[in-house]
Order: sequence, then structure tokens, then C-alpha cells
Amino acid sequence: MGCAPYFALTGTHPILPLDVAEATYLQPPPDSFPISTADLIARRSLDLLKRHEDLERIHSNVYKARIEAARRYELEHKATIHDYDFKPGSLVLMRNTRYEKGLRKKMRKRYLGPLVVISRNRGGAYIVCELDGSVHHRPIAAFRLIPYFARQHIELPDLDGLLDISTARLREMEDSDDADEDEDEDIALPADEELEV
Repeated sequence: MGCAPYFALTGTHPILPLDVAEATYLQPPPDSFPISTADLIARRSLDLLKRHEDLERIHSNVYKARIEAARRYELEHKATIHDYDFKPGSLVLMRNTRYEKGLRKKMRKRYLGPLVVISRNRGGAYIVCELDGSVHHRPIAAFRLIPYFARQHIELPDLDGLLDISTARLREMEDSDDADEDEDEDIALPADEELEV
């Protein structure tokens, strides 16, 4: 930010802690007493003029710091930031977020799939379907998908007869900005009690 938070808020530097809490006239005391009304108005108008310049400078410093922090984050985490940019027909695995928490569930399947990418919506989420053509009812967030390394790429034929949803519903999903919210109900799996033998 380049300045103290108090200066960013008030436009003046505090002189003493008492001034911060009590004083409203936060300039150095005048050289002589009394000062004229014109001089007092001039001092206050200079404070107001200077405040806009200071706010612009603070804003530019904060903006530069944000850009630099984003660049630094990308450099430090470039091994973990992936934009796979799956094409239609790509085979992917979907992370099963239902079992991420809890010690009992650590041996459950972490990924579901393979799934076939149909398209991507405006928000960046992927519309995927099972291998039998049943489309997930919501687009899947990009961070939940990883590539399935298959030996071949699936070419998507005309989707009208293959998918279990209409083309109009597919276009509606593509035009949305929404993605799944990692909710448990997006994947219908049997309860833990049903799995135990």
C-alpha cells in the first residue's frame, strides 16, 4: 500500500496517539496565533486536494501489489496449476469430492470415470457424460477433472441421438455460467452401511 492505514483513511499522518483518537485538525500547529480565516480555509482546502492525489497513489500501489502477488503465486505454484483445456471427446476422470473428508472413507474411490467431455460452458465448467451417453445433470467444475490417459481419442458423432438429453437442454447448459458446487447429491452412491458385507 505504501503508507500507514491511518494515512490511507484520513489523508494525514498521526503525530501523537492522542491526535489519532481526539483531534479533528490534524496539521502541525500554525506558526503564529491567531491565523486568518482565509489562511485556515486555504490549509483545509490543501488537505482536501492532497487527499485525492494520495488516494490515487494508494490505489495504484495496491493494484500493482495485487498483480505482483498473482504473478508470484503463479510462479511458485506452476507445478500445481493446470489448465488442461479438454476438447470434446476427451476422456477424463472426475474427482469424487464426497469422500475427501473422514478417516473411514480414505480407501474409497477418489475418481469416477472415465467420462467423455461434450463441451464447455461460458463459466469454464465442463459438460460431461458417461460412456453410455447419460449426461450429468450439471456442468462439472474444471478443477475436479483430470485427464484419463487412454490409447485413443473418441471422436464425437452427431449428439442428437446419442445423449439422454435434448440438444436444447445441452445448449442451455453451455450458455450458463454455473458449475457444480461439490455437493454430495450430484453422485448417487450407496450409503456406507449398504457397502459393508
